[in-house]
Amino acid sequence: MKKIFLLAALTIALTQANAQKQFGTRNAKVSFIATNDEDVKAVNNEVASRLSDNGQMSFSLLIKGFKFEYAEMQEKFNNDYAESNKFPRAEFKGNISNIKDVNFTKDGNYKVVVKGTLTLHGVTKPLTVNGLITVKAGKVSATGKFPIVMKDFNIDASAVTEKVNADINAVYQ
Repeated sequence: MKKIFLLAALTIALTQANAQKQFGTRNAKVSFIATNDEDVKAVNNEVASRLSDNGQMSFSLLIKGFKFEYAEMQEKFNNDYAESNKFPRAEFKGNISNIKDVNFTKDGNYKVVVKGTLTLHGVTKPLTVNGLITVKAGKVSATGKFPIVMKDFNIDASAVTEKVNADINAVYQ
């Protein structure tokens, strides 16, 4: 009986030691702006994101969630460029390569390098993003910036721009 109790206690202890802390939000923000025309910009405030203290990170969004200043731009973006009916989602899945530098229990700003894949317009490409994890009063947030070259994702937006700069901002629960 003592052996069974000891085995059960050891199993519980090991399970808790290996348990990962998960952070999540459904209100992360992804925005972009064209590199050659500051009027071409949009924001999506309904981005789902997960972050684990082992470094796994993901973002998922509906393309139609991007809001433009002008309805005409939004319609053209969804119909002509992003083809959001055909390709409704964009996703990023990756890992923080220097996760050991981040202390989720101590306030601070931690520079991170996230390596993963971005799937957009039906195309998946590797992506490396330099970002920042901020821990403040027990709350965790993440920010990052990266360029997206339209032709890399088979998007012909040459009439508007060849590249956009994307910004990510996530405040986790």
